[in-house]
Amino acid sequence: MVFGSWLQAGEGAEWWSEETVAVVTGANRGIGLEVCRQLADKGLTVIMTARKPQEQLSSAAQQFLQEAAETGRKNVIFHTLDITQQQSVLDFVDWLKLTVGFADILVNHAAVDNSVIDWNLKEWNNVDQSTMLALLTWANGVSDKYESARGCLETNFYGTKRLTKALLPLLRPSSHKPRIVKRLIQIWTTLLRDEELRKQLCETASLTEEKIDEGLDMFLEDVKSEKGMDRWPIKYPTYSISKISLNAYTRLLALQLHDKACVNSVHPGYVRTDMNLGNGDLSPAEGAANLVRVALLPPGGPSGHNFLEGEDVEF
Repeated sequence: MVFGSWLQAGEGAEWWSEETVAVVTGANRGIGLEVCRQLADKGLTVIMTARKPQEQLSSAAQQFLQEAAETGRKNVIFHTLDITQQQSVLDFVDWLKLTVGFADILVNHAAVDNSVIDWNLKEWNNVDQSTMLALLTWANGVSDKYESARGCLETNFYGTKRLTKALLPLLRPSSHKPRIVKRLIQIWTTLLRDEELRKQLCETASLTEEKIDEGLDMFLEDVKSEKGMDRWPIKYPTYSISKISLNAYTRLLALQLHDKACVNSVHPGYVRTDMNLGNGDLSPAEGAANLVRVALLPPGGPSGHNFLEGEDVEF
């Protein structure tokens, strides 16, 4: 099913207002910053977060905040938030509780890719970084080390889950239901080369947080020992397993909150960002629009779904 089918059901019914509060993580640049801009332009109150303090934000983010201040827009508020740090999350939730009191939308956008590029291989073969990152034939030129793998999982999976859980008590009940949107890339569980692992993460009915965590623990042990990697995705194994696990958690959370919130994931498309060295078919604004559409789907919209550039697709 495409976005249009869901949107037509509630066409013209803008359920949000300036009192609708949207929390956006990873908003320092690129897609995350554009999500903040577009939600603010629609009149919502946007809590823009990034792990860096405001004075260290990108020039684009600082300009956005400065323009909001100069025009007297009070619906854009910045707060530092490092989702990898428990205390930072707790401090943010306490601040949100005292300042606003609730949240209606959570857009989990913060993510990293700590893959290590083999620069010698790159130079010897005269291959550019974008080719090495894009083609499976150069997968051996992009590897994962234990510490970098832990850091990637801490942000992409554990940090996202940590913040989501901490904010659940602040999600405001309403007829349109609060929204949780997780930014993913289109990584299918079939990339796992171990049949038992695929089964463990695919069968939503028997899925548990413990099973997801067990899979991640197993992955880190294999990275550390440099053995057993033949069961994991060939290309960007850490980044891939972080997103596969987040896919699974999205489905699990949607089941747990079935009558309390709408939980969906979105692949914004192949967007030109710093993470993929500026390659892509879409601008950050176009990618952000795909996330915003899901965040603002009309009441009665789907939960536990995965969207790819406007289309409802399988995980």
